Amino acid sequence: MAQIKFYNVARFYKNNKNEILELTNQVFSTGQVLNGEPIIEAEKKLACLTNRKFAVTVGSCTDALFFSLIASGIKKGDEVLVPAFSFIASASAISRAGATPVFVDVNNDGSINFELAEKKITKKTKAIMLVQLYGKMIKPQNITNITNKYNIIVIEDAAQALGSSNSNIPAGKIGLASCFSFDPSKIIYTFGTGGVVVTDSPEIVNSVKILRVQGKTANSENTKLISCNSRISSLNAELINFQLNMIEKIISKRNEIALYYNNAFKNIKEIKILDKDDNEIWNYHKYPIFTKHRDELKIFLEENNIETNIHYKKILPKYSIFKKSKKRFVVSEKLVETELSLPIYPEL
Repeated sequence: MAQIKFYNVARFYKNNKNEILELTNQVFSTGQVLNGEPIIEAEKKLACLTNRKFAVTVGSCTDALFFSLIASGIKKGDEVLVPAFSFIASASAISRAGATPVFVDVNNDGSINFELAEKKITKKTKAIMLVQLYGKMIKPQNITNITNKYNIIVIEDAAQALGSSNSNIPAGKIGLASCFSFDPSKIIYTFGTGGVVVTDSPEIVNSVKILRVQGKTANSENTKLISCNSRISSLNAELINFQLNMIEKIISKRNEIALYYNNAFKNIKEIKILDKDDNEIWNYHKYPIFTKHRDELKIFLEENNIETNIHYKKILPKYSIFKKSKKRFVVSEKLVETELSLPIYPEL
């Protein structure tokens, strides 16, 4: 039996080889492999998809989060609320900006617990990092209630959620700035990595454009900020454009596979799955299941040539790079022990 990979870039390439080679030829024929028209086109499409005024592509979603925090004025001495259960970049971007990540336990679906978050707000709290885990978008009104009450900034870590929505509000529309990833595990990806910041703020856009090019202003050697080189290539922008043209088809196929899984698991008491609301579009970036037999199941599937993954193996407060916390994060710790992600992609 051939191995079923967790995600399969090779199969995507095989299925779209002629189109991808033609895109490659177009880009290299122009000789403009950076700052080309495909990047402008991708940014316009991404702004439109997320109902934002602006989009700025960058080298990774990790950089997108960091740039968004800096552009929002987050600095040393500030505190930023962040879920205890997420990919490490959700918190490391905060530390990189000089601020302190304040960890908050999550709900059973991995979304931040707003009641607990509210209890952790202090005079130093300047922002909340809102993570759309597994591509499943929270109800927008839940975050609006807390941010309006305390006047804190929202940075939306929508790395996994491109194309998802809830209550007709798309992922990427919440807060001052939102960030997406084009890592090969995402529903839209490059052959490498990439990210984007979407926002309605001209000030955020201008700052991110400076930050992504060594802190330099356009057409100038003047450096306004110490930063890094964080851009995507014209070829990767073309790959993004190619996939954006069929994003509805991609999400539809992922939902078909998710429905198959749902039907298979619905009568198995030992396995818990996440529900989807009627007013929700879920891109199914991940298909997570939860079981106390997770480790045994993972081994069994591997023995049968089915590749799986765990998201995530450690809660963020346990990483040594962050300030040690003696507090318990009960739900986050339970998810670490029980979560298993199954393969889900259109080529499956």
